[in-house]
Amino acid sequence: MGDPFNRFALRYPAAVICGLALLLCHGAVRGGPLAVLAPQCPSPWELGKLGFWPVLAAWGLTGRLGRERRPLVRDLPAAVLVPLGMASACWALEAAGGCGAGSLGIWAGLLAAGMAVSPNGERHPELWRGLALLLAALYTVLTFFPPDWGPFVNPLG
Repeated sequence: MGDPFNRFALRYPAAVICGLALLLCHGAVRGGPLAVLAPQCPSPWELGKLGFWPVLAAWGLTGRLGRERRPLVRDLPAAVLVPLGMASACWALEAAGGCGAGSLGIWAGLLAAGMAVSPNGERHPELWRGLALLLAALYTVLTFFPPDWGPFVNPLG
């Protein structure tokens, strides 16, 4: 799987399938450890989970395929930049009066862009590891204690 297109052709569908599975679980998971993985409401921050966990899951599912063994740190920029970009774009869409269906289009586009052209995390591995751990910690804490402002607010009330 040395060819970048072959890698993308496997990882993008894997990430989309994982993201859709998390989206389907959002109504069934209302607490406990699994609540950290699935969006709990359609707030931009919670929808960003669809960009973080699926990228990591896609790496886990496809990281050992082929002769080339890619370390996770090479893909951490996508795991950090996609959910932050998604939360920002969904917040802008919400401010412009858009609906949740547009968020899925944003998610698919940013997921594809992040997996195809994200920077290589091996250049600054400590930075990307730290940002990924910080984002995972924020998703964990803010799932159970969300603030009442900005991208954390459920647009449906």
